[in-house]
Order: sequence, then C-alpha cells, then structure tokens
Amino acid sequence: MSLLEATAVSFKRQQQTLLQAVDLELQAGELVGLIGPNGAGKSTLLKILAGLQTPNSGSVKFQNQALTQLPAKIRSQKLAWLAQGGTIHWPLSVERLVALGRLPHLAAWQSISPSDQAAIEQALQQTGIAHLRTRDATTLSGGERTRVLLARALAAEPIVLLADEPIAALDPGYQLQTLELLRAFSQEKRACIVVLHELSLAARYCDRLYLLDKGCVVDTGSVTKVLSIENLKTVYHIECEIGCNKIPWIIPRRYLYN
Repeated sequence: MSLLEATAVSFKRQQQTLLQAVDLELQAGELVGLIGPNGAGKSTLLKILAGLQTPNSGSVKFQNQALTQLPAKIRSQKLAWLAQGGTIHWPLSVERLVALGRLPHLAAWQSISPSDQAAIEQALQQTGIAHLRTRDATTLSGGERTRVLLARALAAEPIVLLADEPIAALDPGYQLQTLELLRAFSQEKRACIVVLHELSLAARYCDRLYLLDKGCVVDTGSVTKVLSIENLKTVYHIECEIGCNKIPWIIPRRYLYN
C-alpha cells in the first residue's frame, strides 16, 4: 500500500533549482533511504514530503490524498518530521519535550491521558533516554539531543516518519540502535524515509534507496542496484570497494578530483 507519493516535484529558491521533476513512492513496511552528496536536495525533498515546504510544481499525496488538503492537525498526527542538527531551543525537561509529540492528538486545554503517557514512556525507553527524563534538554550532548527529538517524533505515533540525518551526531553503537529502531518502526503498515551519508549502513538497513544529485534522482531501487561502483564514481567522485559477507559494505578508497 502506497503511503506517500511525490510526482514530478520541482522546487526553486531565488532562481536556483533545488529539485527537478522528482518522483518518489513510499510503501507500507519500508525503510527507504535518501542518499547523495551535500547539496543534492535531500533535505529539501524531505521537507516537501513533510508538508513544510510547497513545491513550485508537482504534487505530494499521503494515502492517495493531496497533502495540501490535509488539515495541519491531521498531518501532524500522520507524519512526523525529525530535522537534522538536534537543535533544542526550550529549557524543558527531556520528558516534557518528548511529551510535545502528543500535542497533535490533544484537544485545546486537554490534559495528557494514560494512553498519551504510555506513548511517551515507550518513546523514552525505545530511544534509551529514560534515565535522562528529568534533565534540561538544552544541557545534553548533540547525540543525546538527537535521541530526545527522535523520541518526540515517535511519541506522536505517526504512520510515516521522515528523518533527516538522524545518526550524524551519534557514536557507532547508537547509530546501529537508531537504525534498528527505525527498521522496527517501519512495520505494521508504517514506513520511514531517512537521509543517510553512511553508505554501508544504508546498504545494511534500507529496503530501497533513492540516489540524488543536483536536485535529480540519479537512480532508485534495491541497495545492490543503486550502490554500484559506477554510481558512486559518478555522483560522489570516489573510487571504492564494494562487497558483501551477509551484510553489504562499502570502503571508499580514493577521491577522484574533477
């Protein structure tokens, strides 16, 4: 079942084309990776899929309904957005910040219910930050802040999670834990799109990949199809070694200067 679909999406900012005729489809049960060099348009595409930016042309549908026709409250219940950077502006406790994920489900002045609290607790436990619940979120490390914001997104219990470089600030252990969590999330009629720069981890965890460069989809499909030596040479300008011993791996060997 198609959950999210972008058709011929293009986006310009100050006469600069950031996306050009991008098609993308996300099926239930999938963890889909967006990969590509810096400036390829990955974050812009993710914002458009989340309804945070409007394309100059093309369309985005959620469960076959135009995203622009969904009320903001419903959209916030169905789609969760995790921005890159782990920036937190409010001196709230970790638990209170995670609880903000429940706001789309609450009526005006409605208090948090036992079911809301259960969702908050589950998100704290899943992301391994329950022991930080009373800490001021602004005092945490970059990796800890990223996990707090992921917990807030999970607490919303969305159908689709859109995560922009969620493992960039994490150590190797938490990188694996986070991707395992996103993999588990992408089950039972849910799905996730994640922006990644770690190609070996993208190969290990993603069901499909979209390779972007200069605002266009260069290739899409299975991990083995997209992560080819030729694609990596053309898009990343690298010479690499690719292998598979149950788990795919990619070792960059040399940068190929233009």
